[in-house]
This record gives sequence, structure tokens and C-alpha cells, in this order.
Amino acid sequence: MLATQPAFGRRVRALRLRAGMSQAALAGPELSASYVSLIESGKREPSPEVATALAERLGVTPESLQSEYTDVPEHGAEGNGTSNGSTGADERIGLMELLLRARREEEEGTSDMAAELLTSILDRDGGSSHRDVLWEVRWSLARIHESNGRVDESRLLLRRLLDDDYTRSSAERLERVARHLAELSLNNGGLVDGLRFAHLAWTLAEPRQDTAGAVRAGTVLVNACAWSGHERWGREVADALVARLSDKIPWPQRSAAYRESARLCLLTDDYPQARTWFAKALEQIDPRKDINAWAEAEYYLAIAEFLVDQDLDDQAVERVGRARPVINVLGHTSMLVHLAVLEGHLALRRGEYDRARLMADASVAAGSWPATHEVGVNQLWTARLYRALGDTATATGVYRRAAELCEQGGAAYFCAYAWRELAELLASGSGDG
Repeated sequence: MLATQPAFGRRVRALRLRAGMSQAALAGPELSASYVSLIESGKREPSPEVATALAERLGVTPESLQSEYTDVPEHGAEGNGTSNGSTGADERIGLMELLLRARREEEEGTSDMAAELLTSILDRDGGSSHRDVLWEVRWSLARIHESNGRVDESRLLLRRLLDDDYTRSSAERLERVARHLAELSLNNGGLVDGLRFAHLAWTLAEPRQDTAGAVRAGTVLVNACAWSGHERWGREVADALVARLSDKIPWPQRSAAYRESARLCLLTDDYPQARTWFAKALEQIDPRKDINAWAEAEYYLAIAEFLVDQDLDDQAVERVGRARPVINVLGHTSMLVHLAVLEGHLALRRGEYDRARLMADASVAAGSWPATHEVGVNQLWTARLYRALGDTATATGVYRRAAELCEQGGAAYFCAYAWRELAELLASGSGDG
């Protein structure tokens, strides 16, 4: 008897996920993962031989996969297609097992499988009374979608969590979702939403006794204030944030708090304080534990040294020389562009005009990444390079691009800088109008 679709496909998928198998594992050497996907979606009807092979791999009888058994065995039931009417406790245990299995898959690097497991829970139990478990399912799925580049799906899940009564019944949960929405927005060109959600997270976290939570929320808010030009407000938060730091806070959080506070000072021209806090950020990091964070901290401290005093240029060059090989290997587009712009300005100050132009060209050629406001500020510094090199025609175009990107990303503060400097260039009579 052939299987009847699509009940057969739904049952195969549910049993496969319960067994923690990928589509490729279920397919084995005879089939393909794509063919299993078609079976599960009801787009292909398997032959009796294929149905038998699938049943064997799933550890059930071929008969149990046929259409009269459309339900999935509950937790603890035998693999014969019957259900013994599980209790609410059994249902909860089953949900927790799937959630924990998904987290193990994520830890082992198989995030697609983890996402599939989590989605299957929502498909089957989206209206369950176990709201705390389903909350964690949606939270985990949102993080996985973000890491896989599925930003819109992640944002939708987080917005749903933000509006959920269960979320709003806990300041800790609400703060966690708001902070993550802020980070997601800031990393993907949504500066206005980033500032709004960061403010909500800080408002919820700052009064609480959870110092680590307040440090996390404050770090995000300082970042948002820096890019949006809220200098005074950001500095107040940064000072309160740094005052909370102690050895009780995990070192990654301490380093991030110092780094974002320093970036606020950097972007608002308080270069000496920026240098002090960037040095503090670097002190927290063990390169053996996080070489990426160490390389970024070296780079940011090099910027501060370049801006504080020309006599520190040699130190800045040495730091860039240590950071670049690591960033090259990691291949982060944004950091590579940051480095190119800094190296261009260092070369310009040493009179190495060809190298300065090479770095400026590299910055323009690199294109954009999701944090539009950040790209705009990089282009602003690149336009300054072209202007200093006397290439006013190119500088004019890059200034315009910088202004457009900053406006698009909500960084009005830097948009104004770009337009003002472009106006000065055109007023000097050397621009192209």
C-alpha cells in the first residue's frame, strides 16, 4: 500500500526531528536530502520500497507510517503509531527534550537542524499552555535566524516576543528582548529603532540589582547614543556604566562596556578619554580566549592614538600591524574597511601619498554592509582623505555618498558633518558643484 500524502510526509518529518536526524541522514546512500524534503512537504509520493527504507531508519514499522496513523507518538510511546494519552507533564518533558536537542545542535554547529527542530515545536505546539518553554523556543530561534543572516525573520520573532503578555510580565525578559532588538537594529542599519529599544532596555535594567544585566543594556545604549549624536546623554550613561564595572562582571562585558564608551568619546572628539577607555578595553582581553576582540581593541586604540597626538603615530602603526593579520584571516568586511581608512590617514601624515590614495580607493571599492550609519561615517573619513590629497572631484562624490548613507541610517549628527564639509569644499571653488 502506497503512502497517502501529505499526512505521510508530516509524520516522517515529525519522527525524523524527534530522532534528531537531518534530512541527509534519513536519506542515506540511496536517496538525497532534497528528495526527503519533497516527501515531507507532500510534493512526492514514495514507492513502497522507499517507505520501507524510511521506516527502518526511523525505527518504526512500515505500517505505522501509513495514512491511518496520522498522529505522532507522544513522548514515551512505543514506535508503533499509537499514543497512550500523555499527561501535561509528559508533554512538557517532550517539549524540553526537543528544545535541549536543538540547543545541542546549535552548539555543535548544525544551526539549520536546530532551527528545524525549533520550528517543528512551534508548528505542533504553538498554542500550548507551556508558555515559558515556547518563549525559550522563540528566543532561541530568533538568535539562530540572526546568526544565519535571516534578519527579517529574527526581527519578527523578537517583535512578537516584545508584545507578548508573558514577556511583559517580567522586567528581565522584557529587557532581554528589547536589548536584543536594539542590537539587531544597530547592526542592520536601523539606528532610530536601535536607540528606542536600547533606551527601553536600559530603563528596565538600570534600577535592578542585576549589575551584569545593566552593563549589557548600558553598553548597547552608549553605542546607539554615539552614532545618533546624543553626546551628552550618551556620556551620562557611559559614566554610570563604567562606574558599575568590577571583576564580578565577565571580562567580555567589561571590555565591551569600555569599548563602546570609548567609541562615544571618539565620535564626539574627546580623544584623550577615548584613548584611556580603549586601553582599559584592551586590558580586559586575553587574546588566547578571543583573538577577534583583541584585534578590534588594538585597532580602536590605534585610532585614538592617531587622533590624540601625532607623536603617537608610530605606536598606532605598530598596533595596526598586529591587528591586520588577524582581521585579514577573519575576513570581516567592516573591520577591513575601518583599517584601510586609518592606514590611509596614517600614510597621509607620513607623506606617503600613493599609499594614502590606495587605502582611500580600497575603502570606496569595498562597498557596504548592513550597518548603514557605520558605512556612512567611514565614507566621511574617506572623503577627508581625498580632500587632503587634493582630489576634490572624488572627495565631492564621496562626501555626498557619506551624507546619504548617514541620513539613511539615521545618523543625523554625521550627516550634518558631511554636508557641512562638502559645502566648505564647494565654497572654496575647487569642487565640481
